[in-house]
Amino acid sequence: MLPVDLVDDVREVGTAVLETLTAHVESVRTGAGEVVSSADIDTVAKRLELSRWVEEGGMTLPELLSFVTTYSDISASHHHPGYMAHQIAPSDTPGVVADILQAVTNNIPLVYELAPAAAAVDRAVCRWMLDNVGWAGTGIGAMTNGGSLGNLTALLAARSHADATAWREGNSGDLVVFAPATSHYSVRKAAAVMGLGERGVYTLPTDELGRIDPAGLAPALAEVRAQGRRPVAVVANGCATGTGLYDPVADVAEFCEANDLWFHLDGAHGASALLSPRLRDLLAGIERADSTVWDGHKMLRTSALCTGVLFREKHYLNTMFKQDASYLYRPEAEEVDPGQFTFETSKSPLGLKILLTLAYRGEASLRAYVERQYDLAEELWGLIQERPDFTTPYQPHSNILCFRYEPWGDRQLELRARLIQDGRFYLSSFQLGGRPYLRASLMSPNTDRATLTEMLEVIAEVAEA
Repeated sequence: MLPVDLVDDVREVGTAVLETLTAHVESVRTGAGEVVSSADIDTVAKRLELSRWVEEGGMTLPELLSFVTTYSDISASHHHPGYMAHQIAPSDTPGVVADILQAVTNNIPLVYELAPAAAAVDRAVCRWMLDNVGWAGTGIGAMTNGGSLGNLTALLAARSHADATAWREGNSGDLVVFAPATSHYSVRKAAAVMGLGERGVYTLPTDELGRIDPAGLAPALAEVRAQGRRPVAVVANGCATGTGLYDPVADVAEFCEANDLWFHLDGAHGASALLSPRLRDLLAGIERADSTVWDGHKMLRTSALCTGVLFREKHYLNTMFKQDASYLYRPEAEEVDPGQFTFETSKSPLGLKILLTLAYRGEASLRAYVERQYDLAEELWGLIQERPDFTTPYQPHSNILCFRYEPWGDRQLELRARLIQDGRFYLSSFQLGGRPYLRASLMSPNTDRATLTEMLEVIAEVAEA
């Protein structure tokens, strides 16, 4: 049985586990093994011997290392060059160190006195994000567990701006959020959680690629106001999860300013383009938004989860999240207690992952990663232009591209299932304009042009098998 004392245990067990995981990463980044297992959940449970460990316990160190190996082999391998499915970063050393440091210290930055170092780190990271957005000095931010909670937090602030009584008294029943159909599903989830219901989201007109059509904003607002409803916010994509395309941020900002509307930009994936002078124009106008979210576990290469929810003005949070909890909060510490600004109570010091990445890798390294992955999607687009059996409806804005293998028509999801079963590549899918597409999200630094060429060839090979 494994020893139970941390001091006696951590050196032997921790070293052995890290060596095992390092060997796994070294293997998969060369393209070895399946990108992700296609086994059913009962088979996976059997391979991991879950019933035995739950019922009997008694795991020894060799058995632990065997479990770690099996678990890693079955898991999605984000370092694998064939991983092109979802917007999840391949972990990097600083994020791993941050997770270890947090696991040992187990500090929770709910209030400053509980975790002084963690609270200071989170504040420093938020200030770095605010500075990149253009809100240094005026804005405020907090770290939260993922873009979904970030979008909820921002829309709660927007609701308080539209109706200062809503936090205490509840919804009046006439509130509505504007968003394109291509917005992340968390926007509709947030509306439902806030009591607006999914029907409290008005679907904005878009072009054929799902980007907000600025000409449709005024008619949408007029229609809602004619119904006696009050706008909470306009939500835009920076960039859209499905396509990787950016909405016309500056046009939306101008409309919102002219009509006194809260503008929330969902930058969970695409806000990292702010780090690149070459790509920053994709987000031109973001400084005119009222709120945004920015994920670290996407293009900043931190482990999950790590999101900044950011506001242009500090006073935006005056009418929300204020709770009577004298056992925790003290008025004199209001500015430094992170729990005052998020929906969550207990959470890890998420900013530590970004802080150590900046310290260890440097901002220039992050900039190079973002630019490389965005350029890689452009290379994939170019390769597709050379092959008549593949089509894509747009030139990419980011590291995401939707495409089709045309000989299979609308059977792209069936083709994707075959590809996963093959094991060499892992793609996701997306419905665009009512048609199914394969979708590549190029996250692994081990993917290159040769990998993309091979992927197109393997798709054709699997299709004809």
